[in-house]
Amino acid sequence: MPRTVPTAATVSPGTYATAALWNANVQYASSFLTGPPVFSGYQTTAQSIPNGVFTSFTIDTEVLDPDGGHSTVTNTSRYTATVPGVYLIIATAGWAANSTGYRRLRITLNGAAIPGAAVGADATNAVLCGQSIATLVVMNGSTDFIEAQGAQSSGGALAAYNQDFAPSLRVFWISR
Repeated sequence: MPRTVPTAATVSPGTYATAALWNANVQYASSFLTGPPVFSGYQTTAQSIPNGVFTSFTIDTEVLDPDGGHSTVTNTSRYTATVPGVYLIIATAGWAANSTGYRRLRITLNGAAIPGAAVGADATNAVLCGQSIATLVVMNGSTDFIEAQGAQSSGGALAAYNQDFAPSLRVFWISR
């Protein structure tokens, strides 16, 4: 069940501090803020990323998802916010060793690129390449979703590496 961000009730002078008022203002806010929406997931199997096309990374393992914003069955690349607000999004990617072309990582909102939420590198040696990017995103808490996407230009398909450099997605609710 989606949660709502607590708001402080307005009280007038002379209003008695009842249990209901306490629960609405203090207890619910405290519970929400000690357990805000978060998500952490990563990919456990190498994913073949085609040449020159941004592709969403499949996130098949959940470490943390108390609000149920991610599914390992349907739309596995997406995290859909269940609470409206500002979120800190962190994405990582890893690439198999290859010395040709570029490697790119970006975060998207509803499938569209977010300005300033991308990172890239040109391959110069045939070594593993790891990347990381972070951004702030405002989500409506019902339909907005984010994804981590990767692109590469090695001349053919290239594996997104799945060990220490596993593609991953981390989501942290910051404020409303």
